[in-house]
Amino acid sequence: MKDKMKALVFSEPWKVKCIDVDIPKPKSNEVLTEIRSVGICGSDVGIFEGNHWIVARGPGGHGHETGAVVVEVGEDVSGISVGDRVARMGAGYAEYSTQVNIIGHGKDELSGAVPIVRNDLTLEEISFGDAVGCAINCFERAEFEKIDSDNKKAIVFGLGPIGLILTKILLNHGIEVAVSEPYAQKRDIAKNWGAKTFNPNAYNRPSHGNYSVADEIKREFGEAHAVFEMVGLNETLLDAINLVYSGYRVMVFGAQKLMQIPYVNCRQKGVELVYPEAMVNSKADKVYWDDALNMIATKSLDLDTIITKRISLEMAVEAFKYYDRKKWIKVIVEPKKIN
Repeated sequence: MKDKMKALVFSEPWKVKCIDVDIPKPKSNEVLTEIRSVGICGSDVGIFEGNHWIVARGPGGHGHETGAVVVEVGEDVSGISVGDRVARMGAGYAEYSTQVNIIGHGKDELSGAVPIVRNDLTLEEISFGDAVGCAINCFERAEFEKIDSDNKKAIVFGLGPIGLILTKILLNHGIEVAVSEPYAQKRDIAKNWGAKTFNPNAYNRPSHGNYSVADEIKREFGEAHAVFEMVGLNETLLDAINLVYSGYRVMVFGAQKLMQIPYVNCRQKGVELVYPEAMVNSKADKVYWDDALNMIATKSLDLDTIITKRISLEMAVEAFKYYDRKKWIKVIVEPKKIN
């Protein structure tokens, strides 16, 4: 094996470059993996822009939506062999990695974690494990099984990849769904799946005064048993609180460093604000890796629909610099891809 690899380094906000670094050597309890597929996550874009709580300055960055192949196994590792396809590797914006993705994953940050072998999935499918796990967590924290209604309803604000996957999971469970999303191609995917779609940008002051997309959702769709805030803006949090049934839950998943909670609005409706923790459900003491990978294996999520393009590691430098939220949904970086 060669001694050097290419890796992205996020040295400071708005700075990223592709450099040659030493290939990491696996310790006795580690595996060395070749990264074949890594999805650009909204958290990675936030890290690049300097407005996310995670900081990742080392080679490979945060790069956590990975599908990888094991190329070397440490002497104290069992159950993993060379050639296995594995999930949950971190520092994935590199050709090789020994790091396991544990940031934001509850107890794993203290106790460590091992890669998950899934030879029944493609490496690209494996790279969706993190996003699907986050969506399952959001869905389960809503606790629809406790809702006594023949017409369960949900509203999703924001159709990034996790918002779209969540929408598909909700629809697959027979829940009526409305979504609010400014970009047409994302709305079109949700509409084709069966969701009722709304464009928040259509309701501006010159044309609608103070009548907002939340007013239109309430008129056309009504309030919901669960509202999912996947954007990370106080404006959408206020809309979510406005649109949830009294006494029911708003799932706050959009990332903000500081959030202003509207006490009066929440108090008057008895709203519960729930903050799903990425892949971890602390309430149920549950991590969603296996559930996510098993759901992907059922082919029920239509993941190909949300992939915009596949690019090389070198091309990812420009992708981060000029990230196009309007045109792109999920961009897959393939570190072994030739420009």
